[in-house]
Amino acid sequence: MTAWENFNKLAETVTNEIIEGIQNENLTWEQVWDQKNAPKNFASDRPYLGFNALWLAWVTISKKFSQSYFLTFKQAKQLGGNIKKGQKGTKVVFWKISKFVKGQTKNEAGEDEDLYGRKFTPFIWTVFNIDQIEGIEFSINESTERVFNPIETCEQIISGYSDCPKIVHYGDDAFYSPSADYINMPNKESFKGDEQYYSVLFHEMLHSTGHGSRLGRFSERPALVGYGSVEYSKEELIAEMGASFLNAYAGIKDANFKNSLAYLKGWMKPLQDDPKMLIYAAQKAHQAANYILGIESEGEK
Repeated sequence: MTAWENFNKLAETVTNEIIEGIQNENLTWEQVWDQKNAPKNFASDRPYLGFNALWLAWVTISKKFSQSYFLTFKQAKQLGGNIKKGQKGTKVVFWKISKFVKGQTKNEAGEDEDLYGRKFTPFIWTVFNIDQIEGIEFSINESTERVFNPIETCEQIISGYSDCPKIVHYGDDAFYSPSADYINMPNKESFKGDEQYYSVLFHEMLHSTGHGSRLGRFSERPALVGYGSVEYSKEELIAEMGASFLNAYAGIKDANFKNSLAYLKGWMKPLQDDPKMLIYAAQKAHQAANYILGIESEGEK
């Protein structure tokens, strides 16, 4: 068998296992890395979300704070502390969500019932990094970092991706940027296992094959925009199925397969009316994985 025939057979086997697994398994996706660097409120130990998380992460880095923990002026006072003289806080946005009756509708029994809408009201609060606060003995529990051990077969796949975009390790998010053409990954040590790190990286590498300088998948439709849309869902299916192929090729499928199934099943929801979508995604994923591996796809349609 040629290299392409061998990989084609492997991809077909994994595709069939994915289809069967999605149909039969009760699945829950689990994030496989710890967001230990995510900005948090020191008093509640709750991480900030959305825009606040991105903004406070940038503030922590740009102002060279030692920790990404924050308090409001009131919280600092309640803990017996004070804001250091001359320190300026950072504005964050919190949303209060309230319900209101926007009309009426009929229920299944034909009875009138209220139809509710949601109203979002923004509140601006000021927070201070714990480096800007005095009078409090801040005790931060630092967990011991896991030691990362490279997996040779996975490293060979990465090094064999001839025009792989730059891979950087920064912050707590894994993503591929089509506009800047680079892959961002959390620190290797933050993952629960070495296999999980490579599986997430393979997923982002699969996204990168859609760039115009490679397979041009993003020129066919908007790339990684419209979160939750049909087009976004298609791209996520392609990336995760391709990652599953590379996981199998590298010998790390068993450590990642159930979580991959859960991820795929979640992105199938917007595509429930198109049962052929998994097959479509498998074909695109196969082409992308071949590209990363440098395998000639002769005869592939």
